[in-house]
Amino acid sequence: MPSYHPEYGCDKHEETKAAAYIVFAANSAAAQASMLAVTGESSFQWMKVCNRFTRFCIEIGGALLCGYFASIFMVVISSVSAYNLFRFYSPKQFLLLKGK
Repeated sequence: MPSYHPEYGCDKHEETKAAAYIVFAANSAAAQASMLAVTGESSFQWMKVCNRFTRFCIEIGGALLCGYFASIFMVVISSVSAYNLFRFYSPKQFLLLKGK
């Protein structure tokens, strides 16, 4: 059975969840890379970047903040989409549409 009902025009919930997870994972990877810019890594002889390029690090911080807000917003949209999808189904029987 498909994850949406074409008669009601609901979104595909699995795709919206996957998009939210991908955006969150990309933001987390960017946060990890930006921590290397802030702290550096002496064992690899990577120097700190933020003590020389402060504007760059401020812009990275703003981008990460916006990215995390976007991923939280996507989770909210995915939850609303799931609610709109599953409100058409009966709570008593699995995958049975409610009657009118």
